[in-house]
Amino acid sequence: MNNRLAELRRHAGLTQDQLAERAGTGRSQIVKLERGERRLTIDWMLRLAGPLGCDPKDLLPADPASVASAPTLAEVAPPLLPWALGPGGQPARDLPVCGAARGGANALFVDQGQALEHVFRPAQLTGVANAFAVYAVGDSMEPKFQAGDLLFINPNLPPVRGCFVVVELGDHEAYVKQFLRQSDQDLWLKEFTPEPREFAIETARVKAIYRVVGSWEGR
Repeated sequence: MNNRLAELRRHAGLTQDQLAERAGTGRSQIVKLERGERRLTIDWMLRLAGPLGCDPKDLLPADPASVASAPTLAEVAPPLLPWALGPGGQPARDLPVCGAARGGANALFVDQGQALEHVFRPAQLTGVANAFAVYAVGDSMEPKFQAGDLLFINPNLPPVRGCFVVVELGDHEAYVKQFLRQSDQDLWLKEFTPEPREFAIETARVKAIYRVVGSWEGR
């Protein structure tokens, strides 16, 4: 897919590494986007427009039909802008990453007070003081989430049927699954790989259920 990413990046005086850091991704992703090897989705356009100081539609080639269908910053601001600004108008890394959750044994979950690192806060978590993120590990939720994806958590939102959640157990294990239903006895979840299946965890084992409100590709 042709786009103007490389042109606008150079106009902004940014290297591929600098743009990747400000957009919360890796240089390899910027390279693929500039070469057209990765599709420039609306999510990527919104994510890159802020660091580049342009409207999302500016990233598209000069095709009137394409430009007309692309959103402007005014149309998506403020709740959908996927970056937060710190001092001097620069993107800020203020969202704690608190561990990893997987679909197998020996999952790791670090208490929210012990951040492993900090990343850019997506707009849907703006103002959510207790928000955090975890890394997905394993393949049980592919293709929805893949290993290395960063999952954004809003602990204040209750789970609803069909949403995706991180389930923390009392033994500090945590799992990324799709929420189905919950009773006093059982929590019913779904995973996709190797075969789609529904299963139950005893409610007594569950320490917390955190709702996933978004994700960033880690590849």
